[in-house]
Amino acid sequence: MAQSKPETPAAGTLGQLLGTALAYFVMGAVVLVVIDLLFVFPSGRPFGETSGWIAALPTVWAYTEQFRRYGGAARWGVMLVGVVLGLGAGLAVGVLLPPTWPPMLAGGLAGLTAALVYAPLWYAGARTFGEERPA
Repeated sequence: MAQSKPETPAAGTLGQLLGTALAYFVMGAVVLVVIDLLFVFPSGRPFGETSGWIAALPTVWAYTEQFRRYGGAARWGVMLVGVVLGLGAGLAVGVLLPPTWPPMLAGGLAGLTAALVYAPLWYAGARTFGEERPA
């Protein structure tokens, strides 16, 4: 006799989305540090001069998969509002941080802020207005 699994939403929870975004950011930050170190040794320039915003780019892949999970025109509006507010929050953090901080640190914190602000906006908007596609 086969047991059926309980129905769970395919999109997961907000905690899972935030955890995924954070994991992608950490992976991006590790790669960015390694790449920056590869350029520091031969060039002799100081470490941390690469923009930290680059570390947040892998989170775009996570959110792209979320975007594909939903159908309908409303997802475009939710995505645009989330991007504007997320980038606005990230830019605000970047402006408020001390200018003496290295670009990698300041940009990384700004990119992380943008990624973490976008997550709850997307999650709430997609749940409210999105049409989840069947798996």
